[in-house]
Amino acid sequence: MAIYTILGEQAVLCEKKIQELLNKHQIKPFDTISYDMRETTVQKAIFDLQTVAFLSDRKAIIIKNPTFLTAKEGKTDQAHDLTVLTDVLEHPKTDNILIIYAPYDKLDDRKKLVKLLKKKTEVFTFETYSEQSLKEWAKQKLEKEGITCESDSLDLLIKLTHAKIDMLYQEIEKISLYFMEASSKELTLEVIHLLVARQLEDNVFLLTDALVKRNIEEAYLIYEDLMTQNEEPLKLLILIANQFRLMAQVVELSQKGYREADIAKTLNVHPYRVKLIHGQSHRFNPEVLKGYLLQLADLDYKIKTGVLNKELALEIFILNL
Repeated sequence: MAIYTILGEQAVLCEKKIQELLNKHQIKPFDTISYDMRETTVQKAIFDLQTVAFLSDRKAIIIKNPTFLTAKEGKTDQAHDLTVLTDVLEHPKTDNILIIYAPYDKLDDRKKLVKLLKKKTEVFTFETYSEQSLKEWAKQKLEKEGITCESDSLDLLIKLTHAKIDMLYQEIEKISLYFMEASSKELTLEVIHLLVARQLEDNVFLLTDALVKRNIEEAYLIYEDLMTQNEEPLKLLILIANQFRLMAQVVELSQKGYREADIAKTLNVHPYRVKLIHGQSHRFNPEVLKGYLLQLADLDYKIKTGVLNKELALEIFILNL
């Protein structure tokens, strides 16, 4: 019996590995059954694992979101009997395939079940990359496709994908297709701007950054651009408020001597977001940011009570700074 553990927060790479394993064992889609441990019990998944496949030699059972393997198990209505999983790991009695997909940064190594998993299953880990290792990974993948990339282009690619390997992987796939028939394969800044879409949170960061610098003209142009993309004003207001709140928290923790990695862990946000804010934190006044938050909260109340039109509210906020 083949048993695998897929661990990591890099969803694209984790799911790609799962598909590779299914292909390796020639498991068809109709013979692949997934069980979410937040919605059903582990014993139900194991019972299915021990039944024969329908019109096939074998099937695959995928156990997803096994929070019981982590230190923070979270709330669940499911009464998991983990002894049935332990028994399968110690005494496998089927030709079917078991894949345990844990989309977390780590498991709780103190638990006996986790120790048994690492001993009895083949483990594939897709951990979060540091910015530098991510650049190396991206550069190697591009070179494998015959694509050259200067340092500034690579920096922009990392920035636009928020230093997330899932997004970066998808964008490199898109870039590879773009260059498939090209005689010259140089990834320039222009090509990146052409192919890699700017995420909403990128524009929100640029907008809040312009507001902090009191560059009203730039802020208003970004706001107008977002409106032409049919972004919901109330959603934008919330995102802007969240960004100001994060800025204030990063500055506050930084002043207390926290390092970037510690700030990211404390606030439970991606390290790259902290890095972008921390690099410009000397320009951010926590009290000013908190004042902005109060103004935005007041606008939110006025929108929801019908005092202000939602499209007009953000314009007022920007123009009155």
